[in-house]
Amino acid sequence: MSVKKKVAVTLVAVLAVTGFIYVFINRVLNSDNALYSERLDEILADEKEIERKWVIDKDKIPYDLDKEDVRVYEIEQTYICFDPEMRVRRYNGGEFYEYTVKTNMTSDGMVRDEVNIDINETQYNNLVIKKEGNTINKTRYQFYSEGQLIAIDIFHGDLDGLAYMEIEFPTMEESLEYETSDWVIREVTDDINYKNGHLARYGIPENEK
Repeated sequence: MSVKKKVAVTLVAVLAVTGFIYVFINRVLNSDNALYSERLDEILADEKEIERKWVIDKDKIPYDLDKEDVRVYEIEQTYICFDPEMRVRRYNGGEFYEYTVKTNMTSDGMVRDEVNIDINETQYNNLVIKKEGNTINKTRYQFYSEGQLIAIDIFHGDLDGLAYMEIEFPTMEESLEYETSDWVIREVTDDINYKNGHLARYGIPENEK
């Protein structure tokens, strides 16, 4: 076989392998995205928030937060009323905005009625001036892993050093069946001091300082 033919055959082989890898990676990513979307639809099927929360060490997170399928949001969260709980959020410096009302929290802190409404910048600006407490700034990493939609929140500013893992569930039964990961520090689902509204009013909990 001539040198030119050898080069041509090698090039075809390289392109074939590269193409296979590209297709494989895209299939994996698309599969993860589909699972993410399906899980999100399950969670949003009604206006109930069923959520558990854990304090974590941000330097010991076992997930790769730089992966392409991890959604990253820079969140500015401002409360305009604490009872009932009403808040507005600005995502990624103004990419989109959201207004949320939460009511009827159960005694264990796990379940609340929740309504989320997309709003525009003008509506956000008209609401945010009514703020109560401090604005919370955090980076959220959200992704699908091991059957769950996981959110990792890394707080900034006055709450620097605090980090959470949160998981929402479609049913109470599933939330109770979930076994806490051994890498977290502790669960704080039922501790009012770790609710975001409480953080906005009183700052970082004393035992975290």
